[in-house]
Amino acid sequence: MALYDDLFGQLAQPVAQVLLTRNDLSQRTQYLNACNTFEALLEMNVVPIVNENDTVSLGEIRFGDNDTLSAITAGMVHADYLFLLTDVDCLYTDNPRRNPNAKPVTNVADIKALRDAVDVSSAGSAVGTGGMATKLIAAELATAAGVTTVITRGSTPQKVVDIIEFFSNPEIADGPFPPAVLCTRFVAKSRPMIDRKWWILHGMYCAGTIYIDAGAVIALARFKKSLFAAGIKRVEGSFSSNQAVRVVYEPEREHMENPAELNADEARVLSAVAPIKSEFIEIGHGLVNYTSTEIKRIRGCHSSEFEAILGYCDSDNVINRGNMVITVTDQILDDVFVTKTHHTKIRAEQRAPVPVSLSSPKLSAI
Repeated sequence: MALYDDLFGQLAQPVAQVLLTRNDLSQRTQYLNACNTFEALLEMNVVPIVNENDTVSLGEIRFGDNDTLSAITAGMVHADYLFLLTDVDCLYTDNPRRNPNAKPVTNVADIKALRDAVDVSSAGSAVGTGGMATKLIAAELATAAGVTTVITRGSTPQKVVDIIEFFSNPEIADGPFPPAVLCTRFVAKSRPMIDRKWWILHGMYCAGTIYIDAGAVIALARFKKSLFAAGIKRVEGSFSSNQAVRVVYEPEREHMENPAELNADEARVLSAVAPIKSEFIEIGHGLVNYTSTEIKRIRGCHSSEFEAILGYCDSDNVINRGNMVITVTDQILDDVFVTKTHHTKIRAEQRAPVPVSLSSPKLSAI
């Protein structure tokens, strides 16, 4: 920090150190307080220097690398650009030090497709805590928040200014990159995730996992419903209400538990998911309305039974749809879970007219 203070001091630019932990961001009020602190510093023309507070961070809830921390910070301040500086000009299809045929990757709109096309197994630079793999994760976090992300060489800081000026001209930004601005640009999402959903997905530490059945997957991911206890198979981890959890589908366990009780839809799902070769499919992240102990008691039950089981009913659902962020892709959803019956229902809902209340003060019957 003293080095930053000395360097910025030569330019008479005030700086401030901001120490963050993932635990600081897990509570909504603390997350908003951190955002307000950044906003106040920037309004006073103070440059915040952000680091992870290693003295109080627990290993299991650490950011772990500066790439992830920078991406979350960029999302919090709604930055226009995030620069991830490394020891190469850009991302390549392979390690250019070993493969002379490696080609530069200059423009990326689909990070998931990029992972299948490039080798990102290299370690981090001598002054960094993450390699190219962590930079792709950081780019995914930042672009989801609407932040254009750039990977380029850190030993030539003037490139940062040159790159911004280059992309500020819409007439040339889509053309070939000249050597002076060679970099990898990750295009920000045209429809970025709203702040609260982004916070649930990236700002909060997931304290546990809820495993659901195929019917609950369709209700959550396709029909945008809440998660009800009837669709929960089992619970993993210990967590309190209002904490974040992962919601996943685990086909093999369902098959092992009920090998002879599969209906036609369940059998089709198991057959379709086999090529994915994964122990489970992540459906999304959400904030729970009940503790892990309570969910274990009410799983598989209808909400009308909660009061008899728990002695109370704080909510008829385990995760409200407003507190749920879906991460499963449409392709997996359509290929694995959605049946012809579901497609018919989806089309019917899309054609159905929006109900109009005649009691609304802005509307009246003709």
